[in-house]
Order: sequence, then C-alpha cells, then structure tokens
Amino acid sequence: MTDSQQSFAPQRKTIGSRALFLLLLSATLAFGVWVSPYLKKYWRIQAASPPTSTDYSVMLPEGETMITIIDTRLNPQLLARLVVERHGDTITGIPERTRKIAPRARLSLEDANFFHHELGGLAAPGGSAWQRANRIRRWLAGVVNRIGAPGLATRDPRQAYVQMRLGLPVLCGNLAQIYVALCEAAGLTARTVGMNMMARDGQLGRDAHAGAEIWIPEMGGWVYQDPTFNCYWDVDGKPASALQLHDALLERRVITIDPETRGTETASQNYVDPRQYFRQLSYEYRPGGDLLYYADGRLEPLNMGDRNWSQTDDRTDIEGLDVDGVTVVEQRGVVAEGIYVQVIGDRLFVRDRRDQERGIRVRSSRGAVQACAYEHRRAEDLGLFNNDNVVHNGSFRFRGVNESIAQDWQVSGPVEAMTILGGQGMSALSGGKLCQRFQVAPGKYYLMYAKLNAGRGDVIWSLADLERNSESKGVVEPGGINEIVSDVVVSSGNELSVSFELPDGGAFRVMDVIVTQAPTLLADRGTHRSE
Repeated sequence: MTDSQQSFAPQRKTIGSRALFLLLLSATLAFGVWVSPYLKKYWRIQAASPPTSTDYSVMLPEGETMITIIDTRLNPQLLARLVVERHGDTITGIPERTRKIAPRARLSLEDANFFHHELGGLAAPGGSAWQRANRIRRWLAGVVNRIGAPGLATRDPRQAYVQMRLGLPVLCGNLAQIYVALCEAAGLTARTVGMNMMARDGQLGRDAHAGAEIWIPEMGGWVYQDPTFNCYWDVDGKPASALQLHDALLERRVITIDPETRGTETASQNYVDPRQYFRQLSYEYRPGGDLLYYADGRLEPLNMGDRNWSQTDDRTDIEGLDVDGVTVVEQRGVVAEGIYVQVIGDRLFVRDRRDQERGIRVRSSRGAVQACAYEHRRAEDLGLFNNDNVVHNGSFRFRGVNESIAQDWQVSGPVEAMTILGGQGMSALSGGKLCQRFQVAPGKYYLMYAKLNAGRGDVIWSLADLERNSESKGVVEPGGINEIVSDVVVSSGNELSVSFELPDGGAFRVMDVIVTQAPTLLADRGTHRSE
C-alpha cells in the first residue's frame, strides 16, 4: 500500500459512514421513527482507530530514501525518521552487526566409538555417503520403540539414545540429535534443523518439528533427512535441502515423498501435512546457545530483540558447509522504543513490537510502502479459504431471530450494542463475548482463520475443545483490521467452540470466521502444488 493509499483509506471509511448515517436519518424521518438510540449504538460499535498495521515493507530504490514512522494516536505523532541509501547491493543507514557463531561440538572419541559399535556393519565404508545416510535412517526407524510426549529432557545424544533403547518415549528433536550423532560416527557430516508452521508476535508456534541434513557434495550440498517420519522429500524429482523445501512450499511448487521411502514412511500419518513445517527454519549450533534463523520477507519473523537469535537472509549462510561455524552480517536495530527496522534483500521492514497499543504508519519519500499480510498468506498456504468451513454463518450474512445478532451465533456477558452491518459488531463491558459451538468429526485436527477489527479494548480470540481443555488463543489489540490463524486444535469429541471476548470492555467487529480440518499429506496424496 502506498502512502497516498494509506492516507486515503480512513477518508473513504469516514465518507462511507457519513453516507450511511444520512441514509438512516432520512429514512427514519420520512416514516416518523425516532432512531437516536439505535444510532448511538451503531456509532459506539463503529468507533475505531484509523487503519494501521504492525509491519510494513519498503522497496528501496537506488539512491537516498527518507523513511518516516508515525503513530497518529500520539502527540507528537512522529516516532522516528531515518535516511537510507542504497547503491547496488550495499544499503547504509541501518545498524549493522557482524556475529561469528561458533561451530557445533563434535562427538567425543568415546561417544563416537559407542555409536560406531551400535551401528555395526552400517558404519563401515561402502557405497556412497547418501546410501549410508539412508541405511542409518532406516536402521534407526527399526530400533525406535515409542515416539510421543513428553520426550526426553536430555540434550546429550548418547544419553538420549540409551534412554530410547530402554523404551522411554522420544520426540522429533531427540531423534534428530541421535540421527546426526549416528551419521557423524559413520564418517558423515550432519546437522539438525528446526522447523515450524508459524511465528506470531515474535514467538514460534507449537506446531513444530525437527529433522536433519546430510552434507552430500555430489548432490549439491545439504540434503534433508527425516528420522521421525523415516523419509526424505523431492523437489523437481531430486532429494532437496530444507531451504529448497522452504522455497518450494512458499512458491507452491510440487513436493513429493521420494519413492524409495514410500511404504515405510510415517509422514502420511501425521496430524498435519509435514511439508508445512518448512515455513520457518532455524539451526542450533550448541544446546542452549546461538541459533541461526532464516529470515524470509514473506513470513512474520522471530523476536526482534532476542540477541541469542541471529537472523540472516543470505542463503550462503544456510547453504554453506558450516563445520567451522558461520559468520552472519545482520542489518537490524531499534529506531524508537519497541520499533525495529530490518533489511531483507532490497527491502526495509519496519516492525512495531511495543508492549501495548501497536499500530503505526510508515511513509517513504520514494519507494512503495506495503503493509505485511502475514496471516492472510499463511491461511492461503494452508488452504483454509478452499476447504469446507465447519462454522455456521461464518461470514455473518444471515440474521437470527434477534436481527442484530447473526444466525447461529450467541452472546453472553454485559453486552451494550450489537449490529450485523458489515459483519458481527459488538460493544460490551468487561466479559462480553461472541461465540459459537459447532459439530466436528472426533479425533480430527482443526485450524481457524478470522478477520476482525478491534475498535476499543483488547479482544481475546479462541478455538477450543472445551471437553478436552485443548485451546489455541491469542489477543488482538485495538488499531485496525487484523487477520488470525490459530494453532492446530484436536477434537476429542464431536464439538468445538470459537469465541471473541472483551476482557476489559470495548468494541469489535468480526467479518469472517473459518474453521477447517488441517491439511494432511494423506488427503493430498503425496504432493503439494500451487493452485
């Protein structure tokens, strides 16, 4: 969205609201109806801050660009002003930090001998490195007794292996570490890779996974292996790295399980399509130490203020052989309290990470300014707009018996005003809630998408299985239209609930709610492609 478009948006909204007011007023006067109480309720719900966003990207053209960051609710409104210069691939005016991440610790000689002995003949030279990596993965899949929560607390691969052989349940992170240690003992170079379906408000979501990569020079470098699902993935008919899988996912290109692993893989049994995990990638070099995160401008980033995380958009930092560590050059910093700037490629990202009342506007003297629609893209990638919606009247098009409340929706608490003009609007004191219970299939996994405008006060949203006490929830602060995508929630029975609550009072308008089954590999028949 350009600066001119941003400044025009609130004017257009105001004009539309005035037109509606005049239409209502003229109609009621003609019929001799006094509608002042209704209009007061309507305006109470309509009251909202001008449309703003928390994240913007600015295309940086050659030469000098002035960036202005404001908050229209403050006096003075100016938060920061900075001058950025771009000359080719060199961008100045943004803080730069160079960080050397130490290499991963190698197995001790004693541990290497231990794993070598466990592998037996599999550790002996023979065949290609890739063939050995596959043999080790298949062997490990055969000795794992239990995969499940809570997993093992130890970060030591040998201790984890011993506990696994004793029958204790392991999780994907444990298996990734064990697999990397086995590969190292067999003379291979390997590393773990962390993956996640989403980041929200700087934190990774709970739908996460971990796998491994093996360095195979004759195959182009790193190649992904999944010891949990006993498989690897192909892009363009070739085994791919985690970064190549990440690119293919976001570009909606075909990703398939390699035919060699079909029949033994367990990826199709996972509650969500495992390919969705490749959205967010990170690499841990030492347990509890430095982490390297791949910053993709198409996705919401991790915590901008956490110095334990190094963020890079340089593909060579991820694709290179990093047995001696990696040196990362970042361009990001704080320009006002809670306001961060970050360079990714040829774009400048401005991010509002203040503790309360977020929402800024960004102006550029030259480059185009766009608000970042992270949640909308995630909903598209997950197919939430295409799958069946199990929520009734999720677009609020149909009125109920009470014409101010949409059909199939309920309200509770000290509600002051309701309207279904342009969605379900509600004004309420503390504890006011809009909710719906709906039927689902037992034992299935569901995601929610919602679009709402928080006009006054925080709004707590929730997708929950009330019987199982399983819930995905979050808070939307006032300040314009927001989109939400929940974490995955499993249904223990045949009913789920969605709700929007005002914990401290206020007003909001919900314009769209979709709840649908999470995409699975089995349903997709093994491929992932663009629509």
